[in-house]
Parts: sequence; C-alpha cells; structure tokens
Amino acid sequence: MVNRKLERRLIMIGSIWQIVSGLLTIFVYASFIKNEGLHSSYPTIAKLEAAQSIFGSLYMFAVTFGMLFVILGILNFVLAKSLKDDKAEVKKPIWFILLGLASYFVMDILGSLMFLSAGLLALAKNKSISKLGNYHLQNQ
Repeated sequence: MVNRKLERRLIMIGSIWQIVSGLLTIFVYASFIKNEGLHSSYPTIAKLEAAQSIFGSLYMFAVTFGMLFVILGILNFVLAKSLKDDKAEVKKPIWFILLGLASYFVMDILGSLMFLSAGLLALAKNKSISKLGNYHLQNQ
C-alpha cells in the first residue's frame, strides 16, 4: 500500500503559507501602499492627483495579488485532501509542479519548494502504484 501522507503534508504547508502570505499582502502591504498615497504631499493639485492615482493602482494590484494567493491556497488545500492513496494521480501532480514553478518566478521560495517537492514525489509514487497494480494483476 502506497500512501501519500508526505505529499499531502507538503501541499498543506504550501497552502497555509499561500493563505498567510496573501492575507499579509492584502492587510499589511496593501494598507502600507494606501497610507503612503494618502500621506503624500505635492505642490500642485495635478501632481497630488497623479500620485494618488498611482498609489491607488498599486493598492489594487497588491489586493488582487493577495486574493489570488488566498484563492490558490484554499484550492490547493482542497486538492491535497482529495489526493488518493493507491491511485495513480496525473493531473494534480502536474498542477503542483506548475504551481511550484510559478511560485519560483514570483519569488515565493517556500511555496516553490513545497509544491515542486510534492508534485515530484507524487509522480514518483505513481510509478510504484502502477507497478504494484501490474504485479497484483499478474499474481491473481
């Protein structure tokens, strides 16, 4: 019997990290950006409005980015729970590998390590599961 306990734990750690990181981005970083925009002073009204527009756009980007992390964290938590023991999973490990690569490109090193490791482990265990299935079929 091949279980996927390690993969589940790695994915859950990565998911929790994504949720925490997303919430920090929304409530700490985005709030900091908004406060900087509100407390900026410029000599003319036009420059003040331009600066507030830029800070407003940065704020919206940070909130959107944080929400993306929170949604991905929840989705990955559900996917980790639905990862089946003794069944060769193909799509989920590929998803986790792609997510790990995307995490690497946005400099989320912890998420990258967790998801890449879980995806590669799941693919490696797929070989064991398929070989065990073939072995049981031959010995019946």
